[in-house]
Amino acid sequence: MDDPLGKLPSEPLQRARTNSAPPSWAQDELSKFLQETHQQLYATFHNKREATGRLIAIDELFARISKGWLNPKSEIAALLFLQCHAAMRAAAGEVMAGQVVESYRQCRGMMENAAYALHIHRNPDLATVWLNRHVDEAAMKASKSAFQHGKVAESVKAANVHAADRFEQLYQRTIDFGGHPNERSVTGSMKTTKHPDRREMLAVMLHGDDAAFNMGLKSVAQCAMVSLEMLQVVFDARFELLGVNAVMLELRKGL
Repeated sequence: MDDPLGKLPSEPLQRARTNSAPPSWAQDELSKFLQETHQQLYATFHNKREATGRLIAIDELFARISKGWLNPKSEIAALLFLQCHAAMRAAAGEVMAGQVVESYRQCRGMMENAAYALHIHRNPDLATVWLNRHVDEAAMKASKSAFQHGKVAESVKAANVHAADRFEQLYQRTIDFGGHPNERSVTGSMKTTKHPDRREMLAVMLHGDDAAFNMGLKSVAQCAMVSLEMLQVVFDARFELLGVNAVMLELRKGL
């Protein structure tokens, strides 16, 4: 089998936009920060070829499934698949830019979209519960009850016990490192310097090539792979037809 990490999409992508910077760009604190994230994306793409190559290969699998998709057996599950892919791309963009804490929030959403699709797949009546969430107070309570994390996780476990173990571990990691404002999501991006007359505390908004950054790159790939494993249950025939299952086996190695 060809190396999936070096595999390019089977068809050429549309030409990327190359807009010039608008007047006054990077002359205020916000756009200056955004410019720095843009430059770090380039640096990560160039310097972390193994990690970014894996993310590119995983993204291609998502795109392969949705390209030319006609009449999916569940429209709701298909929409959740697309939202999962969108969150995967957002997480990849943020972590490659050095926004490690923020990427975990996207990773949590990514996996929840996949897990919801599987939960509804195993319990078809929940599609209506999901759709009617905002109809009234009773529907809101029913939706919250039906989609409690424990119940969703049980559906994942019933479908794929090994994926369920990885899902739970990674889900808790996302909550610890950015999905919620817990201790590690704050102290993991903090630097403290002691001076003779004071203690200086800095919040790191853009990580360079440090331990948190490298763990974030790997975590996005891991969360994306377990999301695909959950979605594989829902769309197994399409995954198999398009050769996605075989590539997933290769991409899981080292994760």
